[in-house]
Amino acid sequence: MLTFRRMLRAAVLLATLGLAALATAQSISTTVPAPDGTPLATDVYLPPGWGPWPIVLIRTPYGKSGEKSTCMAFEAFGYGCVAQDTRGRFASRGQDTVFRDDGPDGRATVAWIAGQPWCDGAIGTFGASALGITQYMMAPGAPAALRCQIPIVATPDLYSDAMFQGGVLRHSLVVNWLSGQGSLGMLDQVLEHRLLSSWWDPVNSLKRAADVTVPALHMGGWFDIFEQGTLDAFSAFQHHGGDGARGRQYLVIGPWTHRGFGQNTAGQLIFPDNAVINLVDLWTDFLGHWLKGDANGVDRWPAVRVYLMGAVGEPGAPGNRWIDLDDWPPATVGRRLYLAAPGGLEWSVPPSGDASLTADPQDPVPTLGGANLFPDFEVDGRPMGAGPYDERPIEARDDVLVFSTPPLERPLTVMGRITARIWLVPQTPDLDVAIRLTDVYPDGRSMLLCDGISRARYHLGRDREAFLTPGSPVELTVDLWSTAMVFAAGHRIRISVSGSNSPRFEVNPNDGTNPGDGSAGVVAHSVILLGGRRASFVELPVVATPRRSAGRVSPASRSIAQPSWR
Repeated sequence: MLTFRRMLRAAVLLATLGLAALATAQSISTTVPAPDGTPLATDVYLPPGWGPWPIVLIRTPYGKSGEKSTCMAFEAFGYGCVAQDTRGRFASRGQDTVFRDDGPDGRATVAWIAGQPWCDGAIGTFGASALGITQYMMAPGAPAALRCQIPIVATPDLYSDAMFQGGVLRHSLVVNWLSGQGSLGMLDQVLEHRLLSSWWDPVNSLKRAADVTVPALHMGGWFDIFEQGTLDAFSAFQHHGGDGARGRQYLVIGPWTHRGFGQNTAGQLIFPDNAVINLVDLWTDFLGHWLKGDANGVDRWPAVRVYLMGAVGEPGAPGNRWIDLDDWPPATVGRRLYLAAPGGLEWSVPPSGDASLTADPQDPVPTLGGANLFPDFEVDGRPMGAGPYDERPIEARDDVLVFSTPPLERPLTVMGRITARIWLVPQTPDLDVAIRLTDVYPDGRSMLLCDGISRARYHLGRDREAFLTPGSPVELTVDLWSTAMVFAAGHRIRISVSGSNSPRFEVNPNDGTNPGDGSAGVVAHSVILLGGRRASFVELPVVATPRRSAGRVSPASRSIAQPSWR
């Protein structure tokens, strides 16, 4: 949120009301009763004058005082602003339940605001990361006064996108975040509910998509920690939402990490300047349309605007531009790349073969880049990073299998969700399969695009355990989430397979126990099956000709007032 606050502070200086007028703005500190009576500490910021005004609501676990500059910016644009500490956080009473009460608490707050004389009956919500999650949680069944939302780098499904990706705890993200909030006690409850069950319903708005009735501007990044959640929220509410939401969702995805949202540097890559867009104009136009009725062209926006990535630092390489789409995911053709011996990736099924994979829980394969929240967290004496990193140090390990295509003869455009299906013969009752997809440059750099992991004991579903039978072949599906990328001619596509990716994901003991149960674990020896009747492959969603942008997204000028999306 620091980037947002800097831009919004600049917007305050340029707003037509000016600083002199803002000096007469009003602020109120009060409490709002949650449905069970718990008082929620709330600050209200109102523009000069008598009102009433449309209101922007921000609910945060990070302290409402930190939203003062953001609320002052909204004041400058003619909005009232309400900042609230979530339950059990800072000045709010009650127990912090880590988003589990944010649905009813948020809806009660909207209803309270709508009943205040300074509210004109139109309320929108705004915020990134945890502040976006609180928006998703309150959306199903929200009062009619909620007219729009802007959730940024967030997810509506905490189980699949925040806590357990592929059935594996996102260790670095979950443990470090909970610890930083003083909420580490919640980890025990999370680990007690490794299986997907109704316990997770309060933090899954996708299951109640039909009860969502508001337009939303969903924003995320291809390397964001919640990337797939942002995409899934757009698709669910756009097609399965209730009246008012269905057909009124908008999606913007850039080449951004979580902490680098809106910037053109991600990991070890620097994208062209066009990756930086004027975010403030997008937000204020969207709020103006739905809260004030401004005729500013929002109703003519494309439903989806995504940054189609390409090779960086290669003049003339295809990609690295914004494109407009009618929907997400776009129409694609699934093309399989088959893992082949010795280390090849082929478009047709290769002859039968195999490759041995070892996973030692005492010596896990380290994380290097990816969708990480804490890039400075050290692993093997170096920061683990976030976003695209050169994976060659990982690929050089003996316990990592590497499969690559020959250099591409022509560009290949991939847009959508990527999955791998791996056949293996295990020798332990459980194991993990971690896969990374990289773009290999002619100079040898193997730059990470996306990755995923799958825990074998959940191969029949996340709601049950089905341990493996040693010696019996089994097929595992690995979800690598989504991307939008043009692989340039002369580049290679690469898949690496390992039994861990730590500390991004917790390490499996492989012996059927859960991590943290006290077992030292066992080394998992498995055989990956290649080609023939049980062929392992990764499926890419290939686009023939992605549509060019009908509008434009300009680089953000040093003056924040430059319009960016018309």
